[in-house]
Amino acid sequence: MAKQFTPKLSPRLEGIVELVPEGSRVADIGCDHGYISIALVQRGLAVSSIASDIKAGPLEQAVKNITKAGLNEKIETRLAPGITAIKSGETDVIVIAGMGQRTIAEILTENMDIAKEAKYLILQPQSELADMRHFLLDNGFKLIKNKLMIEGDKYYIAMVASATQDTYPGQDVNIAQVFRKRFEQMQDTPEIADVYETMDMLFGWDLIYTDPQLAYFLNHLDHEWSEALVKLNEAKKPDYDRIKEITSKVEAARLALEMNTTFCGVDRKLFETLGSEATFI
Repeated sequence: MAKQFTPKLSPRLEGIVELVPEGSRVADIGCDHGYISIALVQRGLAVSSIASDIKAGPLEQAVKNITKAGLNEKIETRLAPGITAIKSGETDVIVIAGMGQRTIAEILTENMDIAKEAKYLILQPQSELADMRHFLLDNGFKLIKNKLMIEGDKYYIAMVASATQDTYPGQDVNIAQVFRKRFEQMQDTPEIADVYETMDMLFGWDLIYTDPQLAYFLNHLDHEWSEALVKLNEAKKPDYDRIKEITSKVEAARLALEMNTTFCGVDRKLFETLGSEATFI
């Protein structure tokens, strides 16, 4: 008997798979070659999956891989844009990974009722994480969980959001919500509250509080944004709005770094020479 196909996942895809609660019915939007759906079903995390893509070529390859894995009965493929192919009651978890923030926001907006019906959205934007989080909050979703993935010299952050759930399975306390309530109550110190809000939108409170690897990413961003700030200030016609924005980001990154290293017991001397070499996606 021929050995069934088992995809080898990159650290980025592995991190996304690990976020899916066991027993879920999944919709993998922009499935590419179908690796996420196959891995989820093979590991018993998904009881079924809808693998959809807007492009016929990748979807044809996904069909071949699903067939080689012997999972045609549990994974259905659909050629469709975004979540327009998903019907009410079909899925518990919607995965959208490897796209820009604007594209993900457009996909969710096109079929917001289905997006809100799902228990969890697992999103991995390639850019503008703060904008993604603001979009979710503005549209009635709660920020449930963040996960940092490192692939080579690149960092990725995936986020879990929900319009119906307050916590993630196995999560007793939503750390992000706890911290959010704290800094929303800082009426007498609005400047500090604004910094905390910026930190949450850029990095995610649960990562700041629990993930020691975040220190490398924060250190890199501090270097990157500080260099950008120098160039902006040296420009013949300074863009003061942009300078204000980047200054706010630098302040948030440095405070988040201080808190993260304290919470997680990270030796700052160790990462300061290593973290600046990494890049972020």
